[in-house]
Amino acid sequence: MEETRVLTIVFTDIKGFTERTSHSDREAVSRLLKKHEELLLPLAKNYDGVLIKTIGDAFLLSFASPTNAVLCAVMMQEKLKEFNATVIESEKIEIRIAMNTGEVIMRDGDVYGEPVNVAARIESLTDANEIWFSESTYLAMNRQEVPTSLIGEYRLKGIPEAVRVYRVVRDDSSASYTKTVQSQLEKIRNMVAESVIPTATPRSARPLYFLGLVILLALAYFAFRENDHDRHLRMAREAFAAKDFRGAVESFKRAAQLQPAASATAELLEQAINKHIEQRLSIDEKNMANLQALEEYVKEARASFSALDNRLLECEIKLVVQRAELFAAERQREESDRLLNNLSKQAGNRGDVLFEIAKFYSRQGYNWTHTIRYMHQAALTDPASFAINPDVLSEFDWFLHKVQPGDGYDEVLDFIGTHCFNHFEQLLQQSIYTPGENYHCLRQNARYLLEKKGFPVDVTLFHLVDLLTSPGDRNSKELGETLAYFIENASNPAVLKEIAGQISLFPKEFTLFEKYSYERTDRETLVAAGPIFDYFKNYLKSRLSADSAHQRINAYNVLSMRNAATETELWQYHISNLVDFRTMQWSHAYAPALFESVDYLIKTPLPPDMNNSDEYATVGSKATQAAREIVIQAQQALNSNQENPFIIPGKRRLADLEQLADQLQKNFPTE
Repeated sequence: MEETRVLTIVFTDIKGFTERTSHSDREAVSRLLKKHEELLLPLAKNYDGVLIKTIGDAFLLSFASPTNAVLCAVMMQEKLKEFNATVIESEKIEIRIAMNTGEVIMRDGDVYGEPVNVAARIESLTDANEIWFSESTYLAMNRQEVPTSLIGEYRLKGIPEAVRVYRVVRDDSSASYTKTVQSQLEKIRNMVAESVIPTATPRSARPLYFLGLVILLALAYFAFRENDHDRHLRMAREAFAAKDFRGAVESFKRAAQLQPAASATAELLEQAINKHIEQRLSIDEKNMANLQALEEYVKEARASFSALDNRLLECEIKLVVQRAELFAAERQREESDRLLNNLSKQAGNRGDVLFEIAKFYSRQGYNWTHTIRYMHQAALTDPASFAINPDVLSEFDWFLHKVQPGDGYDEVLDFIGTHCFNHFEQLLQQSIYTPGENYHCLRQNARYLLEKKGFPVDVTLFHLVDLLTSPGDRNSKELGETLAYFIENASNPAVLKEIAGQISLFPKEFTLFEKYSYERTDRETLVAAGPIFDYFKNYLKSRLSADSAHQRINAYNVLSMRNAATETELWQYHISNLVDFRTMQWSHAYAPALFESVDYLIKTPLPPDMNNSDEYATVGSKATQAAREIVIQAQQALNSNQENPFIIPGKRRLADLEQLADQLQKNFPTE
């Protein structure tokens, strides 16, 4: 059967239940839950509450009367306070209670609907020994019977609108709260007397009730002796202890209106403001409107308290960073940069603020220069602490792998060498001779730092690794130093001996020649033709017929300088250029080599070992076809009275091209 009713839904659960039971046996857990039920369920019944279900250590209750629900919660907390005063610490039971009022669906003994969800969400925010409830309960209850205070508005998960949340002010020194408790104690005693027998209350319980009444009255007496300023300060501290941070700030405001805050009070006030904003940021949806509201709250707080100096509050830093996050998500990075730049200026030399800004850029990943700059500035404020911070070390590790000396960040490199060297020493020692282009920057930094620390460095091996495995930018300062080292030491017997002993560690592939085109006078060509030539000679010969024009030309230049290519190898090179004439003829870099090859083939007979050889048949046929196309191209240009790069009066005629095509057709016939 299903029906709809307006009820107040109440959730309770035990503080730290999971942690406590993880260290207890089943019998102890059973005793705890049994005592929990014995203490609280009779009270729920007294206030016409209905136990919907028990969920482990939690109760889900419903009440037709919101006032009864709140009063029942008050007496549950008082009952547990009384019980806890009589037992050891490990046996104490502390609960949190949360509630919400609204229209729910009753089906098969259970309740459903949004009011249930709201109550559950509020419970997740409530601390032990506290009673929190929604505005719907607050408006529906008899507010004269229970002292309450507003906590604030919360954005609850899965709930579309913000919910205003209130709490019961459980202040034993408050006359209002004392009156509530005493009236309810009397009511419960009357219920027991009427429903059972006059002697139903155990004699042993009477002294406890009497003692509780005496204590409450005594506390009330001392409370009345307090002046208003001290009372507000006490209420602020109590609210802070109960994690009602907004309530604490409001009490501080009332105290400050009566008397300026002392330094100790100012510190607690600052913590309350920070904690309140932190709490709201963890609950509210993070959008510009909510952030603006929180920023206005902080501004109002500053205006209310002269004790707050001009230092940035923790919450102000978090709000700026959060706003920058939103701008970055919308790709408004200039706005993010502006906010954070202003924040760094406000912070002055505060390392914690600079560190937060650096972590922002690290998370976003769109401006590594800002990450390193702010991380370094933060580290300078407290080198000893930041030099062992994992986040700082992680960024500096990235820096060592990606930014080489001379890129404008030597002060960062020097900081690493001065303050973080022990952390990176093993990495630097292992990487200084590690081959590979990915290690280029790390090797350079390793050499810089190790030499600065007085560690020995094998300069020849270092340059060999960098030359042969990570060419990098051909115009880089580092490559220039490496090439200069080998050219300067081309006749140095000691260096040549070191090269001979170490070069066998590397693959016989000169990767520098794979990437760029070089003239015979370039340093790369001179080095390849000098101290490392013997090791790479066979590699260079294999590149004479490579598909890449610049690789062929680079290899040819070096081999020609050393007169190391055979007649057949030279024919292979020149015939490969002929086949590639479409790519080379219009290139400023390649055209001279192409025309040199055409002239060579016209003037130089085919080597005997290439004639009618199956090994060279394929490339020969392609060369024949290329020669025919060049002849046709030249003939058409002459017929149209146009210039053609293959015809040079007095040097290369159409007849010369036709002769080359015929000779190739004869040796490498095509269909």
